[in-house]
Amino acid sequence: MKKLSVLYLLFVLQITGCKTDREDFQTLEDRFIVASNLNDEYIITINEAQPRLANVTAILHPNGDIIQMNEFNEHGLENGWATFVENVQVNDKQGRSLKVKAKENSQWKLQGYKEGKINLSYSVRLGHDLLVPAIRGGDNGAAYRNEDGVMWAGRALFIGGKSSTNIHIKFNIPENWNVTTQWRKLKGEEKTFEVDKTKDLFYSAFFAGTHKHTELTTGNVSLRIAMSGKFTDEMSQKIKEQVAKYFEYYGNQYKSPLNAQMVLIMGDRNYSGGEVMGKAISISLSPETKKEMAINNGMTNRISRLIAHELFHSFAFDQLEVDDSDDSAPLYEWFNEGFGAEYGAFTALVRTGVLTEAEFLDEIIYRMKEYQNEVNGKITLVNAGNDKFKYSTTVYWGGLMAAISLDFLIRDETNGKKNLDDLWVYLLKTYPKNGEALTLNKIYDAALKLYGKKIADALRVYSNSPDEIPFFENAKLMGLNYENGKMTLAKKATERQKKQWFGFLNK
Repeated sequence: MKKLSVLYLLFVLQITGCKTDREDFQTLEDRFIVASNLNDEYIITINEAQPRLANVTAILHPNGDIIQMNEFNEHGLENGWATFVENVQVNDKQGRSLKVKAKENSQWKLQGYKEGKINLSYSVRLGHDLLVPAIRGGDNGAAYRNEDGVMWAGRALFIGGKSSTNIHIKFNIPENWNVTTQWRKLKGEEKTFEVDKTKDLFYSAFFAGTHKHTELTTGNVSLRIAMSGKFTDEMSQKIKEQVAKYFEYYGNQYKSPLNAQMVLIMGDRNYSGGEVMGKAISISLSPETKKEMAINNGMTNRISRLIAHELFHSFAFDQLEVDDSDDSAPLYEWFNEGFGAEYGAFTALVRTGVLTEAEFLDEIIYRMKEYQNEVNGKITLVNAGNDKFKYSTTVYWGGLMAAISLDFLIRDETNGKKNLDDLWVYLLKTYPKNGEALTLNKIYDAALKLYGKKIADALRVYSNSPDEIPFFENAKLMGLNYENGKMTLAKKATERQKKQWFGFLNK
């Protein structure tokens, strides 16, 4: 065992370019014999003088004769993530150089490849944040640089092969740099990590640099937070305090089966935005947002909602095994973004005291009006997902209105004994990641099982009908009154209605 460890150390030194006499090493073939007994390995080298260039070396098994990046996301790049990849070189286990031919969708074909692991090397130039027009959806799901270092999404950096497990990632970076990621840190190794599966590698992110790092824990879930940029660093304590509220709230509210490490990457940027990649969340703060935060001496409601929105994804929807194969993925956009994350975010904000009752109602009315403007008698919540960007108002705010309206109806029908969050708890327990796949019909069936036919039918209508969701009508069930553009608890609200409404605000 000791001999194997020594050989592996020599291999690592060889491919990271340390100043050692190369004659002391084994032949390339000998090193492959050692590597074949190990799992896939990646070594990422970033030089302080050229932080926008990541040099990657790896040992892995091709998928047949193909190696590829993760292209299951929208970015608008004609050549995919391969747009930024340079100098792809491959040697087989005999040390022979293989000709590499680029294909569509960020794939490369290895000509002459027969079997076994390969030695792969390539570079990725960080230009994702410099594109004009910008990457569709923003570069939070790709890569960017700021004054404290670099952020990389796994899908924008890693070329993979056949699905693997227990993958090792080692960083060669400046001594004063650190790495914040959701990957497991190997014991005794400051900059070496392990990832469960290839898919987890693609759906991940890290920040490497001189940023501030902190960590939160609730139950079996830990959240590592990277805060970069002067302003974000100055606000780090307040950011941590507010994020901790949502983190604890979601953990208690949804009883998520999640047993994992997550990462939240926040940084000073020239625009505000965010994205979730598996258990990684990336959020940017614009100059305008920073001014608002300085005035408020803390996070604005907008940024608070954005963080709460992204955390919901990680705690809830992203922990479900969803049947989103082929063309099915758009069918769940409303359920994920509006019905799920926006509802979760707004209720988290009001229930943790970030929003007052009046502020919450003002925010909801504003979004209801936005949604009403897009209702055209044709678009439904379900089919709006086919063009999420064009019909984002329906996906997000329509989904939100469906969730609140249904929650009001559930509370009224069950006399406050049940609520919409019960649906998420049930789904997380019944359709966890890597288990039975969730479908739209199974969501409706779950509503039927939990709440009865009236509620299940209402959910079907809200999601599949082009008619306006009856938010104002259902709000009356809670004793709420809408007049002159404002919604308040009616003076004539019954004791039962008051109890239902205050129950909504608190739980």
